[in-house]
Amino acid sequence: MKRDYQTHVFTSTYTADVSGVCSALYELGGMTVLHDPSGCNSTYSTHDEPRWFDTDSLMYVSGLDEITAVMGDDNVLIRDVTAAANDLHPRFITLCGASIPHIIAFDYRGVAYLIEQACGIPVLPVPTDGLKSYVSGVGMALSAWLDRFADPAAHENAAENAVNLVGVTPLDFSVNGNAERLRKTFAAAGFAVNCCMAMGESFESMANAYRARANIVVSSAGRHAAKRMKKKAGIPIVEGLPIGRAQTEAVLRAARETLADGSDRTAWGAFGNTGRYTVPKGGILVIGEEVFAKSLAAAISLLPAEKRGGLAAYPLWPDEDEGLPEREVIDAVRDSAVVIADPLYKVVLRGSDPARFIEFPHEAYSGRIFRAALPAFAGPSFSVEGLLKTAF
Repeated sequence: MKRDYQTHVFTSTYTADVSGVCSALYELGGMTVLHDPSGCNSTYSTHDEPRWFDTDSLMYVSGLDEITAVMGDDNVLIRDVTAAANDLHPRFITLCGASIPHIIAFDYRGVAYLIEQACGIPVLPVPTDGLKSYVSGVGMALSAWLDRFADPAAHENAAENAVNLVGVTPLDFSVNGNAERLRKTFAAAGFAVNCCMAMGESFESMANAYRARANIVVSSAGRHAAKRMKKKAGIPIVEGLPIGRAQTEAVLRAARETLADGSDRTAWGAFGNTGRYTVPKGGILVIGEEVFAKSLAAAISLLPAEKRGGLAAYPLWPDEDEGLPEREVIDAVRDSAVVIADPLYKVVLRGSDPARFIEFPHEAYSGRIFRAALPAFAGPSFSVEGLLKTAF
């Protein structure tokens, strides 16, 4: 059956790939240029980026106008970016864009080369189109950065217990301490956290990303970069988010096993091969980013049956290219006994009992609206049982 991925009448959409690029590289000392009239840049800066208040970063929009787009005059962009770079001296420049450059077939690689020749600063072309989700943008940005600035040969000097945490941005984890809790969780378990991509890292620390024995993908936004590093240096991958005590133990156990035998693993029980839309009726539905949704569903499944009302939990997550079709969301929400999701999904309940809806904000879905209500969920101290108490 062909699904309609384009029309959303009731539900929102996940933030775009351009915001993913900006978010992933925000702290690394570069200058990010979003080629666009200005709309996508303002959406990112006002809704998707909570670090504006305490951390500086060079984020710019090209101000693409109609005549420049029609005539294809790339010299305007080249001149403006070069002038800004000569004034600001960033460590690198990232060139990404929204839908209009995509429509006019803007040559990211060619223009990036010309800017680099003009100012002598490395330029990363990241050909986003504003039509995919942030997951795609984060993956493209981290992969492009690693290809340019990180040396795969450094893997030879990796400590035996060194791991990277890949896919950490405020779009999935906000700025309420989740990144720090992830680091502490692995450090307390005896792992050496080599790099947290990409919160709390500098250009220099990120350049040592290959000095790890395993990559822990804690959100699907880190999957592309982890696969790139596996291809270049053979670093194995563990996918899973430590959320609650039992699920944290499952992730840590998978990480230890992977360090021991070098095999890839997923740490979310039976959900590794679950199809996106195989959500049975009458269960506990978890909607969100894939690694989060699968990990929380697994954490719920590890609870005693009486703590979850005798119900099974099932994840539902958006595709990075095609999103989450509204019809599928509506059917899944209305067929489930309990729903755990961003508050914006409540719109599809239509008079159903609100007690069965457990609000769990997701910054990449609702932006800053519910940021203050987002719990610090990473690590063993988060109470999965407490999360469910309002429903049972």
